[in-house]
Amino acid sequence: MSSFIQPTYWLTLQPPEVGGFLGSIVFGFFILFLILGITGRIVVDRRGDDRYRREIGSRISGLLITMGLLGIILFFFSFEEIQLFGARFWYLVWTIAVFVWTFFIVRFVRRDIPEKRAREIALREQGKYLPRPHRH
Repeated sequence: MSSFIQPTYWLTLQPPEVGGFLGSIVFGFFILFLILGITGRIVVDRRGDDRYRREIGSRISGLLITMGLLGIILFFFSFEEIQLFGARFWYLVWTIAVFVWTFFIVRFVRRDIPEKRAREIALREQGKYLPRPHRH
């Protein structure tokens, strides 16, 4: 466990051993990301009642599909023991990318959507007082 914390463990070009039970769990995790992303994309496309929910679902499913595919490719490179592309630090980069992408999705949900909803309500309120074109 102490070698897990060492920078030399992560910054080597040697690919990790991905066979066995732990490798199956990691591969299953990447497959789960991909399946959840595809399922989320299908559900978002069929349930389109609120455009902001659709946008959130689209962003989450995009994250899951992209990172699932990248994870499977990374696992393949590690399984085939390709030195540079199968290195351990790519798993660290993958994890950091997931957290950064998740941060931007959470920021969109907490900051941007309330602003957009408030702006939409304000425009609707302002639109009540604007003249409408006459229909003949």
